[in-house]
Amino acid sequence: MSYHIIVNLPPYGQRDNKGTLKMYNGSGSLVFGPVEALGRGDRTNQGDKNNANWRLTDADTPQGVYGASIAPAATPESSYGPYKRVAMSPISGDITETSRSGFYIHGGDPGTSGPWAPLRPTHGCIRISNANVKLLLAAISDTGGTGKVTVQNQ
Repeated sequence: MSYHIIVNLPPYGQRDNKGTLKMYNGSGSLVFGPVEALGRGDRTNQGDKNNANWRLTDADTPQGVYGASIAPAATPESSYGPYKRVAMSPISGDITETSRSGFYIHGGDPGTSGPWAPLRPTHGCIRISNANVKLLLAAISDTGGTGKVTVQNQ
């Protein structure tokens, strides 16, 4: 394993508050971060709007360990930012208890309201600023190899 991204987030149901994202190289040295990260779901189009129930679509990012790889940039840019993304493939933890998929670390246009601003909720991904996505991708490129992401409580 060449790199390990650790995302520390508030417990489910308290994700209006931001957490942090750090990246370590294979030797365990911090090579990026900490930076602000948001793992709050946006269930505004769902009937119950329960962000805290991580089993539900568009809810908070599930805790667990994910394999990490670089994915192409996505559209719309306002949602994902102008850069590539870090794809997160479930390995263990809460995420394996649901059929949810499509998790990424990505940027996007800043939010202007809410306690999470300038970040804004996603449909279950980890959001960091566009500038930090660019720096994270550079750190991954410099480190090389394969990686993993651990999403855990603060």
